[in-house]
Amino acid sequence: MSLPLCLSTIQRNLSLVIAVSFLMAGQTTAARMSDPAVEAQFIEAGIFGTGLTPRMPEDSVCPGITVGFGSLYTYRGKIREKRNGYIHTGTDWAMPKGTPVVAIADGRVSRRIEDLEHALGNHIVIKHTNVSSEYGNLSGLAVDQGQKVKRGQVIGYVGELGKRAVFVHLHLNVTGDRRIRVEAVKKNFKYRYDFLQFLSGDMTPIDPVKKHHRKVKVSYMDPSGKLHPPGAKVIWPFICQKKYK
Repeated sequence: MSLPLCLSTIQRNLSLVIAVSFLMAGQTTAARMSDPAVEAQFIEAGIFGTGLTPRMPEDSVCPGITVGFGSLYTYRGKIREKRNGYIHTGTDWAMPKGTPVVAIADGRVSRRIEDLEHALGNHIVIKHTNVSSEYGNLSGLAVDQGQKVKRGQVIGYVGELGKRAVFVHLHLNVTGDRRIRVEAVKKNFKYRYDFLQFLSGDMTPIDPVKKHHRKVKVSYMDPSGKLHPPGAKVIWPFICQKKYK
C-alpha cells in the first residue's frame, strides 16, 4: 500500500475510533444517569431537569441561557462526562468578557472569593431570605463581603476564570443551606434549585418525574434601573436592552 493510501486508511480508522469513543461516552453517561440509585442521589441534592424554560420579554432583549439547569450536555453540545459531574448543577450564560453581572435579588454578600483554583474561580455568594445565589467565573468583583446589595446592582463582571472554566460565561447557582453527598461523583453539594424556579416566585418542590414543563416569565431591569414588571423580587442576572423598531 502506498503512503498516501496508508495515511488515508489511518485517518478513516481514527475518525471511526473517535466517533465510537464519543458514542460510548454518551452511552456511559446515559447509562449512569438511568441508574436509579445514581439518579436518586442527584435528585436528593435537587439536581435534575425541572422542565422549566424562560418566556423572554417581547419588547426587550435579554441574554439567552446557554446551558440550562439539569442539562446532560456541555455548551459544545457534547454529553457531560464525570469531570463535569454528569449533569449541570447551575445555569450558564455565554457573554463577552467584562459584561456586568447584576444581583438577581436583594441580599447580603456572604462570600467574596478570589481563587482561580476554585471550580468557580473568582465568585460572589449572596445570601437571600431562604436561599443563596452564587455567581462564578468572574473577571472582576464589584462588591465586598458583608455588603448589602439590591437586585439589579452590579456585583461583578463575566470572565473565564476558574478550574473548570472552558469558555467565557457566567455560571449561576441557586442553593439552599443543606449539604448532600453525591457518591456518584464523590462530592458534597449544597441543595440546588433551578434559577428559573426562583425567578418564578414559586419554590414549591418540583416532582422530578412529572416536572413542570412550563415557561417562566422573565423579570428584568432595564438600563434606566426600571424593573419589569414593577416590584419584581427576582430578576435576570443581566441588564436587558429595549428593542428598537
